[in-house]
Amino acid sequence: MNKNCKNLMVLLGLCVAFAVVILISNNGMTLRGLTMQPASAAVALLDEADSEPLQVTEATSPQALVLYSPQRQDSVEYEENVRIALKHLRIEADTLELARTQSVSYTDYEMVILASAYWEEELTDSAARLMNYVESGGKLLLATVPESIGTQFDASYRRMGIVDFGDYLNYNSITFAQELLPGLTGRSFSGETFADVALSVTLENSARVYAWAEDAEGRRTPLIWSYDCGQGRVTVFNSTSGRGDFWRGIVAGCINTLSDTVMYPVINALCLFIDDFPSPQYESESDVVREEYNRSAREFYRDIWWPDMLQIANAYGDVYTGLFVATYNAETDPARQTYTESSTELYFGNSLLKNGYEMGAHGYNHQPLTLAGGTPDELHYTPWASVQNMTASLQTLRDITAQLFPAVTLRSYVPPSNYLSDEGRRAVLEALPEVEVISGIYTDEEEEGQVYVQDFTVAEDGIAEFPRVTSGMAPDDYEQMSAFSALGLYGVVSHFIHPDDIFDAERGGGKSWEELYRSYCAWLGDLHETFPWLRALSATEAGDALRICDAAVPHLLFEENQITGSVENLLGPVSFYLKTDRTPRAADDACTIRRISPGNGGGYYLVTVQRPNFTIRLVTA
Repeated sequence: MNKNCKNLMVLLGLCVAFAVVILISNNGMTLRGLTMQPASAAVALLDEADSEPLQVTEATSPQALVLYSPQRQDSVEYEENVRIALKHLRIEADTLELARTQSVSYTDYEMVILASAYWEEELTDSAARLMNYVESGGKLLLATVPESIGTQFDASYRRMGIVDFGDYLNYNSITFAQELLPGLTGRSFSGETFADVALSVTLENSARVYAWAEDAEGRRTPLIWSYDCGQGRVTVFNSTSGRGDFWRGIVAGCINTLSDTVMYPVINALCLFIDDFPSPQYESESDVVREEYNRSAREFYRDIWWPDMLQIANAYGDVYTGLFVATYNAETDPARQTYTESSTELYFGNSLLKNGYEMGAHGYNHQPLTLAGGTPDELHYTPWASVQNMTASLQTLRDITAQLFPAVTLRSYVPPSNYLSDEGRRAVLEALPEVEVISGIYTDEEEEGQVYVQDFTVAEDGIAEFPRVTSGMAPDDYEQMSAFSALGLYGVVSHFIHPDDIFDAERGGGKSWEELYRSYCAWLGDLHETFPWLRALSATEAGDALRICDAAVPHLLFEENQITGSVENLLGPVSFYLKTDRTPRAADDACTIRRISPGNGGGYYLVTVQRPNFTIRLVTA
């Protein structure tokens, strides 16, 4: 090739690069998207666990005691939330009724968690005994603001780091001052969702404040803080909100503050679901897009929506899981179910697959798999008469999929409108035996009907229960806080996109597609900038990552200058969060360590364990 040709090739390359920059800039994206890593390779899940002998075999999990009030519904919910958080932190726990504390020896436990607001009236022995336990080296989490103030509080508040206290403050805004969980430092969240009550307190200078609560008039009080008392430590969550599953990660962060060094496995996955994709909705008409874009809905999705969604995914190396629904008819009698091949479904489905993404199952139609009474009447869904009819409809979906997309095996399932009964779940596994992942929702918002609410776990039948945590093109403070809370406990972003947000007044908020897309790009860009280590995975790959995390049984020996660890049931490289006030360094290539908190000093690290036995040196920076 002569010199002129080489110069021409360079010039063409620069023009292409410049065009990409202009295209991204015009759509509200930032250039940082171009520097991200491409989507990772599929998770390597081993058929059998690594059988290398473990160097740490004794039970090294710390023991916790959770005190609660079984007659109080809010305390019951809090106890359950704490128990689930402890399970994922790999901390074994006992629970005890608050009124029976006189029968327990606190020193039998490494930490005590008070998951009741009623200790002023129900704690039958003196709170001073609990604080004496802390001064002697124990750890105490006061996980909720006390319902009332009396002699028990008066006798113990100074040892919680409180200098003085006043009235209760009705707040609606939260600001995180320190790294309670990865990525939270400096972030604020506000709105009715965060409205709660906290006790107005003044703290000792040595107390470490992780979060502040503020009311509409600008008055604020510490919301989460820790205080070293004698040889032990107290952490206070000065709120009632921790009983909600939305807050589970925040509760885990509070538990983490009780120790200088903690380490627990996480899933490490960023998973993006697209609702009803492919589906018949792309063949509809819409006045919105006709007026704004002079296009039919089909043309809008083909020419604008899908190219934009591909652009942002390619910029960050993300992976979509599209959820196929063949028809929107309401027929639940298999004998009357029909299907006419759709060129639109074929186009979008093939494009999804051509770009290397996954196709999951949503249903033959969009009728949730529930019997009579399984969904609220106002949604006007048609119930199924039997499990057999549900199964037959999914078999029809499988046949349609084989006809349109012969290379596809449906391995993931998302229930329509988040409703799925026990009978429907059985039908899914009978009709689609290759399904490995079911994705309902993470947060129970007390909706009526058989809403499929999950925790991140592997069910007894081997299905990976991998819920969707957040949704929307323009996540509000509630959605964003949900994302950070789940990231802190599970190391997961699990997000659900509705392509028809522009047509939905509630979900779209009256915004144009350009506004929605700009908001989505900004939010996704923030996630990738803050958590660049997250692996972009399809639903099936995320299910495998969950299996590796769920199976791992860590045995950790924390010493002054090192952590000696062994992982039982190592089914593949497993990710851990390590929080420490020291600087961790891998002793060999059995694990890798990456700092994920901003700045220097104490913070969170991502540890990837490659072999069953590993050692981490802890040094003073």
